[in-house]
Amino acid sequence: MKPAVKIGSLMLAVLMLFTAIASGCTVTKDFSYKTDKKELAIGIYIYELSEAYFKAQDYAEKLDDYDAAKDSWLDMEITDDDGNTAVARQWIKDTAERKCLEMFVIEDQLNTLGATVDSATLEQYKTQSKNYWDFGVPDASYLQYGYGYNPLKENYSKWGISYESFEYATSDYYAMRELLFDKLYLDGGSEAPAEADVEKYFEENYVKYSYVPVELYTTEEDEDGNSSSKAMSDEEIKKVTEEFDGYAKAVNDAKDVAAATEAFEAQVTAYVDAKGLSENSPQVTNTALRDKTNVGEEVDKAIAELGEGKATTVKVGEGESAMYYYVFRYGTQSAKDDYLNDTNMESIIHNMKDSDYTELLKKLISDLNYEKSSSVDGYDPGMFFVAKEPETTEAPAEDAAEGEDIQADNNAEAADAAAESVAE
Repeated sequence: MKPAVKIGSLMLAVLMLFTAIASGCTVTKDFSYKTDKKELAIGIYIYELSEAYFKAQDYAEKLDDYDAAKDSWLDMEITDDDGNTAVARQWIKDTAERKCLEMFVIEDQLNTLGATVDSATLEQYKTQSKNYWDFGVPDASYLQYGYGYNPLKENYSKWGISYESFEYATSDYYAMRELLFDKLYLDGGSEAPAEADVEKYFEENYVKYSYVPVELYTTEEDEDGNSSSKAMSDEEIKKVTEEFDGYAKAVNDAKDVAAATEAFEAQVTAYVDAKGLSENSPQVTNTALRDKTNVGEEVDKAIAELGEGKATTVKVGEGESAMYYYVFRYGTQSAKDDYLNDTNMESIIHNMKDSDYTELLKKLISDLNYEKSSSVDGYDPGMFFVAKEPETTEAPAEDAAEGEDIQADNNAEAADAAAESVAE
């Protein structure tokens, strides 16, 4: 995989760790885990513990009794993306340990294969890590208050994480993990899937879809340049919905997928031309995993349930924010022609084999001989907790301390939004 892709994933990971300022831990040279070949610094474990903490917090926020002002969620049961349920505190510790042990088995496997990360690739990873460490990530929405950047080193050093530990846990680890996947599952790898199997996976899991969003409200601007939204009248909404419902019926009445596709594209062209939107068409067309279209919950569900060459309409929201979506799913052959090529093959195989890769690493870990330092158990996930008070509409405080809290809260929200909209 190209370095820039994984570096983007790294950015999401480090954004997740922007949400608090902790205290108490000092930098030490203690090891966390070691084998007869390698030793990991305690800072690497603390980094993984912090990353697992904020991921667990995402899961906990879905619980009915989650309270951001209390750390009691650490003793609640959470369910992760794989459907595993565990008490949050233990899930965090187990996840941090697994990530550390992965580092051993990945490096061992690469040594066995005689593979090393290309120096230019690794340098790109390291440069990105250093930028995050020294400068953090810009936060545009708060630049007006002077809180644009928050260097990661400000928080990590307080937690007991040195730059060397951070660099290894991000740059080196991700580069090696990606390289081992490539060596195993891409062309020539011992676990590489057959072309026919990749094509079958694509047919069963990917969809090519298109949608046209329509606002069910109007926006007006007053003489001072301030804009406001107003919901359409019932009659206006009826006119819009009946128009697109009619479009969907015409498509669904088509004799086959080809005819349906032709009808849909003709409809959209006529609509865009009639509205004078030819140079800025609202239509969005994409190919993605059926369960990861990331348009929005209601539209995602509609896409997932659509058959080939079928259309539907979806209303989202109410009042001055209501939207109407006209959604169409192309045929599988069109999706293959559009997406199944050498450029996208790597990402398809990743989606196909990532779970297998994770299970392989777990198996290798189960056979690993290692020593765990007593220092590890001295770190509790609660060290990262910072109570978050309910949001208010008050202007940001002018003093530095309150400004840091504002920045931390905003970064946490940005991380959540990025995680939800993430592409593969």
